[in-house]
Amino acid sequence: MAYRVPILTLVLGIAAAASADTLRVPSQYATIGAAMTAATNGDTVLVADGTYTGAGNTNLWFNGKTITVRSENGPENCVIDCEGAGRGFMFSGEPPASVVNGFTITNGRGSDGGAIFMYYNSNPTILNCIITGNTSAGGKGGGGIFCALANPTIINCAITGNTAFVGGGLYLMMSSPTIRNSVIAGNTAAGFGGGIYCDTESNPSISNSILWGNGPQEIFVAAGAAPVLNYSDIQGGWSGTGNINADPRFADPANGDYRLSAGSPVIDAADNTALPPGVVTDLAGNPRFVDDPATPDTGNGLPPIVDMGAFELQVASFRRGDLNCDGAINGADIDPFFLALGDPAAYTAQFPDCNILNGDMNLDGRVNGADIDPFFNCLGGGICP
Repeated sequence: MAYRVPILTLVLGIAAAASADTLRVPSQYATIGAAMTAATNGDTVLVADGTYTGAGNTNLWFNGKTITVRSENGPENCVIDCEGAGRGFMFSGEPPASVVNGFTITNGRGSDGGAIFMYYNSNPTILNCIITGNTSAGGKGGGGIFCALANPTIINCAITGNTAFVGGGLYLMMSSPTIRNSVIAGNTAAGFGGGIYCDTESNPSISNSILWGNGPQEIFVAAGAAPVLNYSDIQGGWSGTGNINADPRFADPANGDYRLSAGSPVIDAADNTALPPGVVTDLAGNPRFVDDPATPDTGNGLPPIVDMGAFELQVASFRRGDLNCDGAINGADIDPFFLALGDPAAYTAQFPDCNILNGDMNLDGRVNGADIDPFFNCLGGGICP
């Protein structure tokens, strides 16, 4: 699989300041940590493909900075291997504008939080990350992520194959993260909460996600905790709007492939309104909101309906600018484009094998007037996204 970090200048309302710099690893800075130390608020630390190990590439503190640390070409190509000697990232007091985007974090080990540790009013954003094969050894738990007094936003992430005494995937203590379109699968705990352990006063909001194959249970809820789950696939079931309990039909989970197979019940079954407008791609960098004509829409919103989980099932008919799905971008697409613009339901009825987001020419996740100029630019031989 070729993963790509989406090329967006705006994610979740986080915009880089005009004076922001890009600090490149390793061409300018030998380690991720060195670049993070040099970075100032608004900067981006851009990490090239490779596997990063050792001092300066693990136990990475944000130190309160509002910076983005992202890989150049996605988590399959950029790995932080902690080699059992520490964690990937640590937070204490950061806001949502502190962003980690597009890494695989593996072989992490910590007393609390094997891969990521968050404490005391930490509210960072974790995007497009694979957190796998990490261990919490002692402490409270959280093989993948530990949150205490922390409310991060986690989107398009796969948290798999992590282990702990409590909370194999995540351990939450007085924490209420927002989790969207993620997979929490195959994590184990010796005690409780194979997927997520919700300790006292932890009220996570989870939508469009899959919790499957965690042991001894998907979610453990302690007294005083109240997780809210909607439009998610939870093994064993869970109360909430749009939730299902059905085998998600991952492509090859034994080998770490959590993409969806055709016929999966989570296809076109999530909630379009749960994803922020700036998130228009999945963990693999492929388009979100891809309609599968072979699957009934059971989710919430106008078609195309987003899939549950970190990956969107891709169909061959997706090509921006090709509104009639004939394989070409030409004058025959003009009328279908304006139909999609003015009457989405009529467009979907007339072109059931097409994706209405073929008309999303400015990559903002919607088809509206802002797409007109980019559409005609594409039609006239210009750049087609």
